[in-house]
Amino acid sequence: MYHFHPDNSNATQQVFATGALFVKKECVPCCAVRKQISHRGFTLVELLMAMAISSILIVALGGIVTATQSAWKHTQSIEDSQAQVTATFDRMKMMVAQAGVYQVSGQPPQVGLAVVTHPWNYIDIPDTLVVWTGGRNGGISDNGTLTRLPKMNELLIYTIDPGNPHNLVEIALPVDTTEIDFNHSTFKTTIRTAIKSADAESALLCNRLKKSQYYLSGAPWGPSTANLLFGIIKSPSDSSLSGVTPGTSQWMNLPWPQGAASASSGLRQFSIYYEAHIEVAEQTSLNDDNSTTALPFFGSCSRLYAYTP
Repeated sequence: MYHFHPDNSNATQQVFATGALFVKKECVPCCAVRKQISHRGFTLVELLMAMAISSILIVALGGIVTATQSAWKHTQSIEDSQAQVTATFDRMKMMVAQAGVYQVSGQPPQVGLAVVTHPWNYIDIPDTLVVWTGGRNGGISDNGTLTRLPKMNELLIYTIDPGNPHNLVEIALPVDTTEIDFNHSTFKTTIRTAIKSADAESALLCNRLKKSQYYLSGAPWGPSTANLLFGIIKSPSDSSLSGVTPGTSQWMNLPWPQGAASASSGLRQFSIYYEAHIEVAEQTSLNDDNSTTALPFFGSCSRLYAYTP
């Protein structure tokens, strides 16, 4: 219990009795405490460092992307060049395999295959392959050994485009019915003239031939030409067959393919090989002459026929 004193002007302090049921409670002063949070930004040095690191990363990423794109374009260009070369070589191989054979005036049989050269800066370059196929559709070999001369409209000529050295073309002469003998001394001249004639019809096979230009004292000299070469190997060769009598030991010991020979005839082979330097990119001013980025491609094919003198 508590006691009240009315004579005391001041309020008396309340005193609570103590006991098991009473607990003295003291007032605890309470006040709101606000924690001050400091808001702090980047310094100029930190900002500059972050910008420098970001710039390095961006430059590195850009270099990787550029290198990847360049590698992809280079690979794609090589694939495009390879596709052109494969299609061209397959076409020539198919036509060489169908080359016709003729035999006239008691002469030995002659297969319709020949390589023709043209002069370039006093050098004879074998850049033209002539095939007697019967025309663009081929099929002349299905007739066996013919007893007549080939005709110009039955030939296919694989050579450099006279108007653009970057192009490898297949030339046909469909309206020229003139006869031609592969063994005649004027054969090469006739073919060279036919290539540039108005009757020549060209079909483009490849447009990425490397073009070479001869330079003298730092200045171009003479005409330019494409890097295209053909070669022909005869087995047995013309010289080894000359003066050999069939049926003799010398005849039997000639290098007949597969050793196929009898007392009167033998299996002869004409092997054609070719080399073309192909640009891995479309024509530009950087690869117009004497390009260092061109790649060499090689191919070969053959024609077997029965040789009976």
